[in-house]
Amino acid sequence: MALVIPPLFAFSEIVLRNAQLTTFLAFGCFALMVMADFGGLRKPRAAAYLVTTAVGAVLVLLGTLISPIAWLGALAMFVAAFSIQLSSVFGGYAAAAQPALLLSFVLAVSIPAPPDQVWPRLTGWLVAGAVSTLASALLWPRFEGLKLRQKAAEASQALAGQLHAEQQGAPEAEITQARRAAGDAVQALRRDYFAAPKRPAGPTRRDRAFVELVTDLERMFEFMGGLYGRRTSGHRPCTAEGDRLVTEILRTLRSSADVLTGGPPPDLRTLNEARDAHRRALDDWAAGALHAGRPAEEVLDGLDADHPLRVISYVALAVGSNALAAVGGHPESELRLPAGTPGVGPGRVLLRVGRTLRTHLTPDSSVLHNALRAGIGLSLAVLLARLLQLDHAFWVVLGTMSVLRSNALATGRTTLEALLGTLLGFAVGAAFTAVAASTPLLWVALPVTIFLAAYAPNAIGFLVGQAAFTIYVLVLFNLITPVGWRLGLARIEDIAIGVAISLMVSLLLWPRGARRELSRSVAGFYRSVAVFVGSSFGRLVAGGASDDSAHTRLLAVRARDRASEALEQFLNERAAKHLDPETAAFLLASGARVMLIGDILNVVAEMGYRADGCPKAAEALRGETQASQAALRRLADQLDQTAVEAEADIPHRDGDPRQAALRCLSLWRRDPSTGRSAIAVVAAEEWIQHLSELTEELQGPVAEVARVGRVPWWR
Repeated sequence: MALVIPPLFAFSEIVLRNAQLTTFLAFGCFALMVMADFGGLRKPRAAAYLVTTAVGAVLVLLGTLISPIAWLGALAMFVAAFSIQLSSVFGGYAAAAQPALLLSFVLAVSIPAPPDQVWPRLTGWLVAGAVSTLASALLWPRFEGLKLRQKAAEASQALAGQLHAEQQGAPEAEITQARRAAGDAVQALRRDYFAAPKRPAGPTRRDRAFVELVTDLERMFEFMGGLYGRRTSGHRPCTAEGDRLVTEILRTLRSSADVLTGGPPPDLRTLNEARDAHRRALDDWAAGALHAGRPAEEVLDGLDADHPLRVISYVALAVGSNALAAVGGHPESELRLPAGTPGVGPGRVLLRVGRTLRTHLTPDSSVLHNALRAGIGLSLAVLLARLLQLDHAFWVVLGTMSVLRSNALATGRTTLEALLGTLLGFAVGAAFTAVAASTPLLWVALPVTIFLAAYAPNAIGFLVGQAAFTIYVLVLFNLITPVGWRLGLARIEDIAIGVAISLMVSLLLWPRGARRELSRSVAGFYRSVAVFVGSSFGRLVAGGASDDSAHTRLLAVRARDRASEALEQFLNERAAKHLDPETAAFLLASGARVMLIGDILNVVAEMGYRADGCPKAAEALRGETQASQAALRRLADQLDQTAVEAEADIPHRDGDPRQAALRCLSLWRRDPSTGRSAIAVVAAEEWIQHLSELTEELQGPVAEVARVGRVPWWR
């Protein structure tokens, strides 16, 4: 910025002598290099700048043509702000371009100009785009996407280390250290992912795969810690096949880390073969042990001992396939891949775009709330500034855009910071412009003020950033049209109007902000996963339709995405949190664990296992499943403060799923044809127990989030 803008501005001001061209050139460079500042490798980064420049040029053209008509400009501002804000749901470059695109349209529509000024404005914007593209590619480019991949690779390696320690029976101190290292690596990935302003979250296959990969690594850590040590006292059966499967899981996790950092792809076919061989060996072992007269309890303990290995191998397959897809690779088409692995082809991209928009165009979406809040606030700012015939209407709209946040309290705090920062900047800038009556001093100060305006907001804070930006504007406009300190006074008046509009809009539109929307979106997520896991159990217990399970999973994925956006908004909100971010993240991760349960149950059902050969056990499991679903729904009721259903309407757990599994194993001893039903019952029993423990574990965090959701918005 400090190196690029001054000579470009000097050439435009001294040689070209066109105020419109110079204004759009200066603000265009600031918007693209400071507000957007795309990360990534040089080629995609340059492409992002060029696309943003092209879209911004269209916005400048449209904004200029309709700028003379106040009501039309306000209407167009609503449409543009709503659409640009909504596009942030795609993450990555779409989210990074949002402030720059908003500024291009705000600048064009809020400063009335005749049609003959379109070309100077477009020229200024296009030159700014070309220069920003070259500067971004050549001057200290940052590669945030590579850093995120490196974090994911480190998490995958750390999980491999934890699994190796767990399976080898290492000393407790070594296992504890491995668990801590894996937890730290997964937490670092999640933290950096949510903090990255250009994180991959778009509809392309690579972005979607990386999103799934982050979730898979979190689920791997959660399940590895939650399943090991649970009723695994029996000796592991099928030692040879189990050891081979462990070897393939470790190889997949390590090669997934390698492929993310430029290495060879994981061998997913061999992992799939090892999973199938282990499944067959486990069935054969159980049948042989029962026919040899071993107690059903001992056989069930043996099956339970290898249950964590089955789960982790499935998640490892998901990690490998999504890591490969995240770098542009393609798993072999005939492989049986986990649910959620992105498909290949342009049609899939369009499908994901449609599904993403449909996910967030719902009344309970925080993304929709933010888009409506931005559209209404900015359109009101344009209309009011034009009706009042303010000389600097642009600053009213810019002030609204600067301080509008996700809740009334956050907006109020940002409003105060904006006013104080502007006053501070005005005091310093007015004093300087009064002293620096000569133009040479202003030219000397220009690169310094540009540097401070770009550096201060992120490095120091919003208040100092506002002050630095005010000084920059005073210097810039005094070079274009010398008016002295009065320009700063006008900006204070305009900012005051803009922030008043922001505060009013935030008070009227969802003033509670992210913390309330987080609890409601997680509640919707829990209701959706309750339906999904119920349909998955139905497939395993009674042979339900696969189409029904696929549909309920799609609804659960949409609810998960809405909850993820609400969590991100909560983490980035300026207001007081009143809630530990780790508690909020745990609620979301727990919902993802329930989704994984449904996925694994569907895999077991697709392999031909079905519990209807043990009718009494199936009936007992059906009642337990309904009770688990009711427990999840009650947690959702607590989160969004829905009236809790009467106790009489909730299915009671009147059976022991473990006893149902034992009865079915005993039946298998007498009737070999019930073997697959027995395995289905054992799998269902294991996951029912896990769901019961998980819902108990969620009681405290859910109560805490529900309490925070009741806190008044002004606190």
